[in-house]
Amino acid sequence: MSSKIESLNDYQQLCLRTTIHSMDEKMTHLAWSLALAGEAGELANRTKKVFIHGHPYDQDKVVEELGDILWYIAVYAHDIGVDLQEVAARNIAKLEARYPDGFSTEASIQRDQ
Repeated sequence: MSSKIESLNDYQQLCLRTTIHSMDEKMTHLAWSLALAGEAGELANRTKKVFIHGHPYDQDKVVEELGDILWYIAVYAHDIGVDLQEVAARNIAKLEARYPDGFSTEASIQRDQ
């Protein structure tokens, strides 16, 4: 079965088919935060194996890990009452405010001082 995804919110709704729906608020934050950290760790470990252990780069596996991370973000956002489109829009607004002329090393250094 392949569902059509036209927006981040469509994606988020499809993710909800495969999630747990019975956690209280504290467990929601704990479970999804730890799960996100675990998935990010899996991506980092895959990257480590390429650069340190000499494994071949496998883009399909990287995309799978990114998909797992996105799934957890989508479900976590839903469970705190925010749609994925809003998460993306707020992130872009933050980046536009932080780097109005686009990213530069100089602007990043100035920001940290």
